[in-house]
Amino acid sequence: MNRKNLTVILVIALQMMLVFGCDKKGVVSLPLDYYPSAKRLTPVGADPTVGREKIAFSVYIDDNYEIYIMDINGDNVTRLTYNDTNDYSPAFSTDGNRIAFISFSRYGHGQNNDEVFVMNPDGRNQVRLTENTITDGGPAFSPNGKRIAFESNRGKDSDIYVIDADGGNEKRLTQQKGEECCVAFSPDGKRIAFASYTASPTGVRSDIHLMDIDSGNQTQLTDSEFIDSNPSFSPDGRLIVFDSNRDGNSEIYVMDADGGNQTRLTNNGFIDTKPVFLPDGHRIVFVAHRSVSDQLGIFVMDLLQK
Repeated sequence: MNRKNLTVILVIALQMMLVFGCDKKGVVSLPLDYYPSAKRLTPVGADPTVGREKIAFSVYIDDNYEIYIMDINGDNVTRLTYNDTNDYSPAFSTDGNRIAFISFSRYGHGQNNDEVFVMNPDGRNQVRLTENTITDGGPAFSPNGKRIAFESNRGKDSDIYVIDADGGNEKRLTQQKGEECCVAFSPDGKRIAFASYTASPTGVRSDIHLMDIDSGNQTQLTDSEFIDSNPSFSPDGRLIVFDSNRDGNSEIYVMDADGGNQTRLTNNGFIDTKPVFLPDGHRIVFVAHRSVSDQLGIFVMDLLQK
């Protein structure tokens, strides 16, 4: 068989695999022409983060915030922290073996602020990673679990920093004008997405930016004159989900990782915020409520279901 015929056969085989052999159930194509279905997982909750088989989140209880964990379907809710101070903003490592979180630390002499901690997914072995008089927040594990990114206002503005998972080798990643927050690593660990808050003629705006960690090069992905925030990558890195108030109230949106095909996913008169992809790549957990008297809770939506 000559090389030309072999090439033709390989091309045909590849096409057949794409048509018949791939599981299309988990593939999301943008833009959608419908609002996906959603259901509530918890009566109350905020700050969801997703591990391999679990969701961690924070709940206001006993006069402060504490961290809880549950199965992805909402079962087996378990409290992890029992401190007399706020524990919140949990962030799972990709392998699900550790959780970074923020805890309010008291140093005495009037020095009180939030610091980055890590713990096991059962709440044990809580270790503080940062120690300074400046507030740190919004931790996020790198995909390989070796680094943790977070936001801090140690400079004039809030910027994104990164440290080793044991607390060493702290490095500042962003140094631009504005308030940077809400960092998320790309699945390959080479880029971060984050929100940058700046002044605007109408008050404050926030845009989603994408940054190459090694070079520092940045790309602005959204430009709506409103608040676009809380980005999170899909497991395959093709999509970024985020929240925005560009249509009058906070709703969930999704876009291609280059900023294209910005698509609204929720359509409610109340808050929808802080979205995170589940490992299957087509379900998203987020925070929402559905009435004036309703409390914020954890919801899940399926991009493949109307």
